[in-house]
Amino acid sequence: MENWFKEILKAPISQDSLGYDNNLLVNIVTKKSYPVRQQIPIFTEGKAATVSTHLHDQVNTQFNYIDHYEQDAIVFDYCAPHSSSSSNVEEVILRKMIAQNISKEDILLLDVGCGSGWFAKYFVPRGKKVVSMDISFANVSKAMTSVSSPNHAAVVADVYQLPFAENTFDCIVASEIMEHLYEPKLFVKKLIYALKPGGKLIITTPYNEKLEYYLCVHCNKPTPKNAHLHSFNKEKIEKIVEPISKKEFKIKVFNNALLMKLRIHLLLKNTFLWRVLDSVANKIFNRALRLMVILKK
Repeated sequence: MENWFKEILKAPISQDSLGYDNNLLVNIVTKKSYPVRQQIPIFTEGKAATVSTHLHDQVNTQFNYIDHYEQDAIVFDYCAPHSSSSSNVEEVILRKMIAQNISKEDILLLDVGCGSGWFAKYFVPRGKKVVSMDISFANVSKAMTSVSSPNHAAVVADVYQLPFAENTFDCIVASEIMEHLYEPKLFVKKLIYALKPGGKLIITTPYNEKLEYYLCVHCNKPTPKNAHLHSFNKEKIEKIVEPISKKEFKIKVFNNALLMKLRIHLLLKNTFLWRVLDSVANKIFNRALRLMVILKK
C-alpha cells in the first residue's frame, strides 16, 4: 500500500490509528486486526450488518446488505455494457455530469460504491489520487486491476463505518448508491464527515423513480427491482441535506425521459446543445431520469 493511503486510514467508529503488519492492519489501541488482500484493506469481514427497512418490516424479514452486495458483485458484471443503447448513453452523460463538477483543485477523491471502476479510469490519468471503495471485494479488485497506479488505492468498507479520518477528501462521489441504502440521511452525514472543509460531496440517484416490486422465486417475498429501497425527488433530497449541509448545496435534474425515448440523445450526447435542450425539456415536462446533489462542507 502507498504511504499516502496508509496515512488516511483509521479504525472504523473509534478512529484509532492503524499499524501495518504482515498483511494486516492493526488498531494500535484495541489490537483488532483487519485483513489486507492484494493490497486492499477489508473492513467488513465478519460483520453481519443485518438491518430492517420499511419493506422488510412489512414482510417480517431482515436485510444483510453486506452479504447481499458481495453476492451481487459476483453474479453481475458491473464492467459489462448495458443491453440497451439508451442506458449506455445515459450512463455516459451521467459520468460527464459528475466529471464536470470536479475541479483542478480537487486532488484526493473518494469513489463510494466504485462498481466498474470507471471513476479511477477517468481521474487517475488526470493526476488525481483516487480511493475506490465498495462493499464488495470483487468490485474493488477489478478496479485495482484495471487501474494500476501509485495514485490509485482501494478499500472494502461499509459507508456507515468509514475507515477514514475526519476532513480527509477534497471530493467524494457516490453515484447511484443512496437509493439502495437503508438510512440515506446517515449516509450523507458519514460522507460529509470525511470531507475536508471546503470540499464537496456529489451524489447522483434516479429521479422520481416509481419503485417496482417482484415476487422472489426463492422466498416468495416482495423484492424491489434493482434493489432500490428509496425514490428521491427535489423535495425529499432537500429534507435530507438541509439539516446536514452548513454551506450551500445545489440540486440538478437531467436526462429527460421524453428526449431519451425520441433517441435525440444519440445525436446530441456529446454537445453543449444536448445540455441546453435537456434542461428546457425538464422545465417543461418534469420528466428527468437522474438527480444530482452537490453539497459543500
